[in-house]
Amino acid sequence: MADASNPQACAEYIQDIFKILKEEESTNRPCPDYMDSQADINARMRGVLIDWLVEVHMKYKLRAETLFLTVTIIDRFLARKRVSRKRLQLIGVVATLIAAKYEEIYPPKISDLVYICDKAYTKHEILEMEMAVLTVLEFQLRVPTAVQFLDRFGKVNGCTEQHRQLAQYLSELALPEIKMIRFTPSHLAAASIYLSNKLLKQPIPWPQTMCNQTGYSEAAIKACAKELCIILEGAQTHSLQAVKKKFSYAKYHSVAKIPF
Repeated sequence: MADASNPQACAEYIQDIFKILKEEESTNRPCPDYMDSQADINARMRGVLIDWLVEVHMKYKLRAETLFLTVTIIDRFLARKRVSRKRLQLIGVVATLIAAKYEEIYPPKISDLVYICDKAYTKHEILEMEMAVLTVLEFQLRVPTAVQFLDRFGKVNGCTEQHRQLAQYLSELALPEIKMIRFTPSHLAAASIYLSNKLLKQPIPWPQTMCNQTGYSEAAIKACAKELCIILEGAQTHSLQAVKKKFSYAKYHSVAKIPF
C-alpha cells in the first residue's frame, strides 16, 4: 500500500512478478559442485576473482544488481566450459561488462576494463570472450538474483535503511563462497533478512507475515542462516576483505563495523 502511488513499484502486479521470479530462479542454475569438473581452477580462485570484482564494482559505482548478475554469469559459464586459470580474470571482466550492459545506464567502457586488468587482455580478447560467454549462455541474462528478493522482503519486513544494508552485507559475504550457490536467490535473501533480524534482536525474528510473503518457514531457512552466520563470524580474519571494506563505509551505514 505504501507503494500504491508509485507507478515504478508496479504494486498491483507485485504478487505476480515475484511468483514468476520464484518459478524462474531454479532455471539455468549451475550445479553446486560444478568446480569438480574444472581441471585448472578451483573454488579458492573463484573467491579471489569475486573479491576483486567487488572492488571493481565499487570503483565504477555499479549497482548491486550488476554485481550479483556478474557472479551468476560467471558460475553459469564455468559450469558449462572448462577454463584455464590465466583466462579466469578475463571471464570475470567480461561477465561484468555483460551484466553492466544489462543493468546500468552507463556501463564501463572496454578501455576501462583493459586498464583495470593492467592490460593483461586486449580489447579484441574482451570482445571475443563476450561473444563466447553469450553464446554459451544462449543470451539468457534475465535470471533472478538475491537483490530483487532482498528489496521485496526488506519492505515486507519493515527494514530501516541500516537494517536493509545489513541484510545486503550478509548476502554479499556469501558471493565468494561457492558452497552458497546451492541456495536459490530467494532462499539466500530470506535467510539474510532472518539473520539480520536475529542480529538486531528483533522480538520476533521471523513473523508470520514473512512466512506468508517469502514462502519460507523459519525452519526452512535456518540452515542457510547458520552458514551466513559462520561466514560473518569469519569475516574479520578472512583473506578476502573487499565486501567487509565496502560495507565499512558510511554510505552503507558502516554495518560491517557493528559489533555483534
